[in-house]
Amino acid sequence: MTATVRVEAVPASDHPDPTLHSFGLHLRRLREKRGLTLEELADRSGMSFRGIIYIEHGRRNPSLTTMLNLARGLQVDPSSLLSVFDGLDVHGSQD
Repeated sequence: MTATVRVEAVPASDHPDPTLHSFGLHLRRLREKRGLTLEELADRSGMSFRGIIYIEHGRRNPSLTTMLNLARGLQVDPSSLLSVFDGLDVHGSQD
């Protein structure tokens, strides 16, 4: 059974949103740490190769379902995907 994965588009600009950019870099580090290619993570998470690239580059805002699918593909706890934001307050600044 293939899950439908929703990825919200981010307005095009020269600079991605800093929050999405941080998440994307974190996702890429997790993927590379596990020795996975983009194609392997796409296959494991039921996503498209391009969708993962857009997320890693901070060009897409992943839905909760997408984050759960990525966690499954990476074989990590979903909370580890958001650990990059530990220590941030609700306004996005460091404590």
